[in-house]
Amino acid sequence: MYAGEMAIASNVEEAGNAVRAEKGRKYFYFRKMIGDYIDTSVRIVATVFLADLLRRLYHCVIEYGSNGRYYLPEDRLWVILRRSCTYNNRSIYLIVGFVLVAFFRISVTGNYRDVVPTTLFLVHMPLYWIWSFSDMDHSTLSYSHWIRDSHGLDYAAGMASNYFHGYLKLSLPERKDDGLKQRMEMYEDKNNVTFGIKRLVILIPDEMFVNGVLESHLLDKAEPLETQFINRAGVYRPFKHAVYRMNKKVNGRTYYFAIEGATPLISFFDAIYSNLSATWQMQELKREIWLKFYKHLRELITTWPETRDLIELIIYNSHDSKGNLVDVGELLVANMQNKTKTLDEIPH
Repeated sequence: MYAGEMAIASNVEEAGNAVRAEKGRKYFYFRKMIGDYIDTSVRIVATVFLADLLRRLYHCVIEYGSNGRYYLPEDRLWVILRRSCTYNNRSIYLIVGFVLVAFFRISVTGNYRDVVPTTLFLVHMPLYWIWSFSDMDHSTLSYSHWIRDSHGLDYAAGMASNYFHGYLKLSLPERKDDGLKQRMEMYEDKNNVTFGIKRLVILIPDEMFVNGVLESHLLDKAEPLETQFINRAGVYRPFKHAVYRMNKKVNGRTYYFAIEGATPLISFFDAIYSNLSATWQMQELKREIWLKFYKHLRELITTWPETRDLIELIIYNSHDSKGNLVDVGELLVANMQNKTKTLDEIPH
């Protein structure tokens, strides 16, 4: 009886040892699988980085030999190298992250060769070059993302910057009692009227077109503000601001408005419908350009102290949900009543 119990206990212990051994083997293989996966990932990333670096150096050589005229002779090589071998922040974070992982694996295994790409990996570098050459990851959405970035090189940012620096920042701030506020006060005193918005109202419709004379059953064209002449590049250029009278009383009063359309958008409207300058990208991404123009112009206006209180931007859809043309006069009334839609509320 006692011997039988001992045998049973021994069998139970052996079974327990076998289970623990099996669990130990599974855990060992699981750790090995994870370690091999990490090592392989580091090797792949290192191979891609090396292939990308060689591709960038190749472009440096081509750029230096074929497009050297775009650079000043004294620093041509340095500028080309800097432009070709500059990585964005996300790439830098990725590289640093995998370098740290590689050092961690070396500290665990004690063998640096486990994370160094072998010939088996390096022979696949041409696949990366083929992929890069084909621009497989590029799409029209890539243009959208590029326009939205804050680099100042896109069409919309260029229009907004030129409009601001070449017109608004020159003609509106006070210099010799000829700023916008002063001219509006003189206009009010001379004509015994009141401006509904003590700023220059700039219309930014999504259609990007504004008539030379605003069409509204609520607005009548009035005498413009006093013309201002400013020396620009050796030429005294006239700067004018149109004025409209609202024929509907608001809060029992008749108001006037200094108002105009954003002229760069009108030029862009002409460009996208001209065979001389239109491209399918401009047609496809015109709404992106419209929104970026507004955002960049708003940023410039609010950042510069002399203009932040002189301009009222009104961005809107040219047609309502029924397809009818939106009346500019009604937009002005809504603006005075603080009901004008903000950018985030505009239907997508």
